[in-house]
Amino acid sequence: MMHRFFIDSNFDDRFQIEFSEEISNQITRVFRMREGDQVIGFNGKGKEAVIQLDQINKNVSNGSVINSYLLDNEPKVKIHLFQSLIKAERFEYALQKCVEVGVTTFTPIISERTEVQPPSTNRIIRWKKIIQESSEQNGRSYLPQLNETQNFRCSIQNILKGSILIPWEKEMKLNLKPLINNGLTSPINIFIGPVGGFSADEIDYAKLNGAISLSLGKRIFRSETAGSVISSILLYESGDFDV
Repeated sequence: MMHRFFIDSNFDDRFQIEFSEEISNQITRVFRMREGDQVIGFNGKGKEAVIQLDQINKNVSNGSVINSYLLDNEPKVKIHLFQSLIKAERFEYALQKCVEVGVTTFTPIISERTEVQPPSTNRIIRWKKIIQESSEQNGRSYLPQLNETQNFRCSIQNILKGSILIPWEKEMKLNLKPLINNGLTSPINIFIGPVGGFSADEIDYAKLNGAISLSLGKRIFRSETAGSVISSILLYESGDFDV
């Protein structure tokens, strides 16, 4: 299997690609590739290319586009994940796993029980890097979008279309299955609470704005895993997982 890298390019045939220092370092020191070897480049906008390595250097390498093509392996059902801020390593885990599953958009949110400070500029850069690397590894054709951090109530108000789902540990009546059977509207907007969960007032406010609270079963999932669990179920039921 050829190694795959994110490259911001239109990938015109016979076009010369100059790799960044970071990618060049991976090519030479990590993968120990040679001139004449081929890699896959993707631009995060639905296009891939086979690139032949012409010149290799640990600082700057270049190659030629041998073949370029359109690729769209994204889920037909779009999932927008509104993830409450949690500890850095846990939030990063949530990002990574949800990119693997097929989430389209991420929005960090601050709710009543959030105990983490808003992300710094460097933290946001790191999150975007995690999204990029996960997309490289998992064959995503489009880079998932990372939005600016929002307040929970504002983010609820700003949703103009699609279904709004909130897994809530105190919901005893409604689970996901009947919602799937009755049909959900894409994009599906999923809100995941912080470590202490959403407050009852927040759930009431969300319901007034069209949200549906639901149970994910007898066990309570951690904040960093709940998003990937419900997203996996929804995409499986939509036929996105070929199993």
